Amino acid sequence: MGKVPSFAVDIMLGKLAKWLRLMGFDTFYSNTATDDFLMGLTLKEGRILLTRDRPLAVLLKTSAYFVQNIFLREQLIEVTARFQLQHFRLPRRCSICNGELASIKKTDAKEQAPPYVFQTRENFFRCQNCGKLYWEGTHIRHIKETISSTLKKVSDGKTISPGKDDE
Repeated sequence: MGKVPSFAVDIMLGKLAKWLRLMGFDTFYSNTATDDFLMGLTLKEGRILLTRDRPLAVLLKTSAYFVQNIFLREQLIEVTARFQLQHFRLPRRCSICNGELASIKKTDAKEQAPPYVFQTRENFFRCQNCGKLYWEGTHIRHIKETISSTLKKVSDGKTISPGKDDE
């Protein structure tokens, strides 16, 4: 696979943006970004615009992708398959602001970490942009399981029809 893609995501796909960040992909999202702003950002930074707005996708042609599915899990599978997103590393990006996470010393986490977390965890990360503190807890296991399940469905060639829930 060539260059790792970076994304811009429109307002209709905010949850997808969060999951792409959790997978470690540089993903711009703002619930106040206008279509004009997203188009400019996409072209200026070489991002791929993910959108549920078909006319917007048509305007940007190869710089945009129209996400067909309406359910988050299926959107994640669709985008993972379309862009061959096979590699991820957790934690890498802030799910809130998209900033990069940096490993920090446990002692540097003491002021922000809940007491139980500070006592029971060894690895801490801080967003270099917004300062949010992260640690490896059960939520990371859930995220890894969801992403692994998504990658397995993609590798198995599972396709999902738009709008269909795959229970």
